[in-house]
Amino acid sequence: MRQLGWKIDLSKCIGCKACMEACKFENNTTLDLRVNYRWVTEVERGRFPQVQRVFVPLACNHCADPACKRSCPTHAITKRASDGIVLIDQEKCVGCQACVMACPYGAPQFNRVTKKVEKCTLCVHRIEAGLGPACAATCVGEAITFGEDFVRWGDPPPEFADPRQTRPSIQFVR
Repeated sequence: MRQLGWKIDLSKCIGCKACMEACKFENNTTLDLRVNYRWVTEVERGRFPQVQRVFVPLACNHCADPACKRSCPTHAITKRASDGIVLIDQEKCVGCQACVMACPYGAPQFNRVTKKVEKCTLCVHRIEAGLGPACAATCVGEAITFGEDFVRWGDPPPEFADPRQTRPSIQFVR
C-alpha cells in the first residue's frame, strides 16, 4: 500500500510559521475557531551557555495504525487504501472528541462552530489535483517535504510521542 506522509528537516525550519498560515488559508480555518491543522512548536535544548532553540512543524501524521480511527465510535475516521491518508467524514462525526483524546500527537481538533472534529487532510483536494499540500509548497526553508513512505521516523524530537504507538508517516532529520 502506498503511504503518503511528511519528511521534516529540523535543521531547516526557521520558525516563520508560513506553513501554518498557508494551511489556514487553504482550509479556511480562522483564529476564532482555534483549529490549527498545522502548528510549529518551539523547543529549547541544552544548558547555558550551550542553549539551542529548535522549531518543530507538526500536523496529522496519517499513521499506519491511527489511534484516532481506533477510538471513533461512529467509524467516521477512515484510512484510504490508495495512499494512506486518514480522513474524518463530517457527516458521521458526532463531535464526541474520543479521537482528540486518543491521538498522541494532538492532530484532531474540535471545531466549536460546527461541533465536529477536524484535522489535517494532507490537502487531499490538492493531491487529487496533482499538487502537494499547501504547507509544504509554502515552506520558506524547505523543511517540510511531502512524499511517499516516510515511515522510518528518523530522529524525532524528545517531546514527540513514541512512534511505536501508531506508526506515524513522518520522518525527522536534523
